[in-house]
Amino acid sequence: MATAFLALYRGESVNAARLLAVTAEPDIVHDFAARLLEESGPEQEPDRVLEELEEGRRRALRLVKDGAE
Repeated sequence: MATAFLALYRGESVNAARLLAVTAEPDIVHDFAARLLEESGPEQEPDRVLEELEEGRRRALRLVKDGAE
């Protein structure tokens, strides 16, 4: 069984970011995944490749959310 965890980084850029916190607390992981699933992306012209990537991301978030329950 896979473990889901969240990591919080902060920095001026991705390369300069430093790790601030890590958690595998199921309630926090579940809440974060549920909130991401509720977000809607910006409206744009459909791009089939990006739609597939987004659907894969949403499937992964659903697995994380459901696994943390």
